Amino acid sequence: MQTHTGATVQPKDKPKRKPKGKTRTKPGGPAPRPGPTNAEYIQLFDTCELKKEKLGEIDKVIDDKILANRARYETVVATLQGRQLFGLSRTPALGGISFFQPRDFYSPQPQVQQPSGFFFQDLFNRSPNTNVFDFRNPFNIGFRTNPDFFNAGSGRVPWAMIAVIHYLECSSDFSKHLHNGDPLTGYTVKHPPNRPKNAGKPPFTWEVSAVDAMRLKQFDKKQNWTLPEVLYTLEAYNGFGYHKNKKGNTPYLWSYSNHYTKGKYVRDFKYDSNAVSAQIGAAVLLKRMEQRGLIYLPRF
Repeated sequence: MQTHTGATVQPKDKPKRKPKGKTRTKPGGPAPRPGPTNAEYIQLFDTCELKKEKLGEIDKVIDDKILANRARYETVVATLQGRQLFGLSRTPALGGISFFQPRDFYSPQPQVQQPSGFFFQDLFNRSPNTNVFDFRNPFNIGFRTNPDFFNAGSGRVPWAMIAVIHYLECSSDFSKHLHNGDPLTGYTVKHPPNRPKNAGKPPFTWEVSAVDAMRLKQFDKKQNWTLPEVLYTLEAYNGFGYHKNKKGNTPYLWSYSNHYTKGKYVRDFKYDSNAVSAQIGAAVLLKRMEQRGLIYLPRF
């Protein structure tokens, strides 16, 4: 059994010949998108069991590479959102009330919150100029670790998703393009080539390149960042070759968990059924971060 530790290889489908004559469209609207359904993604994530012997390695990546660089990932999010870091902008129709409050950064020490009155009474007695919802601990139930609740409909790209892409594509190296791991000293060479666009001449900063990578994938256009959408977006970033070619669950998401044992694309169009991914899967990292109370991804 061969273990592969190199850069992530995107599984590709062999090009298909275009049919002659008129193309037919299936009745009932557009064809379903590739990959698992939303319900299947939720089931996979909720039943994901991390390999116990790998927990130390997983936590080290989270602590040393993801949490340590959170501010840089948040900078990319801020730029994509036009510096509106905290969800939807203030809405004139609601008297300037903002839908979502800023989230506290993760506190490694559990905190006990003192009672501050009945939640619903406090909610409806708030001034119109303050935030309506407080997601930190609305019922003031003692123990909390300040998880980062990603607001599914806010349009704000989850910073943790950018972080896990950075780990998988570049081994969390800030001297490489987020697009594909090429060096920031020049434009990208591998697919997608000649990026970033409209960003001046190289060398590029990691943040400038990362923003271009996100915009190229139109992450800034999405409003829905539920768990299924995050997992779909991550799998799409690498490619749906595993799903389309019936090779099982992609290691890009599920490596180091009960949902993946072996099998890997070692290069374009070349699948090795005995190769084992030596990278932690993106969904596995998110699952562990949720287990530790660092984040929470809404299911719906």
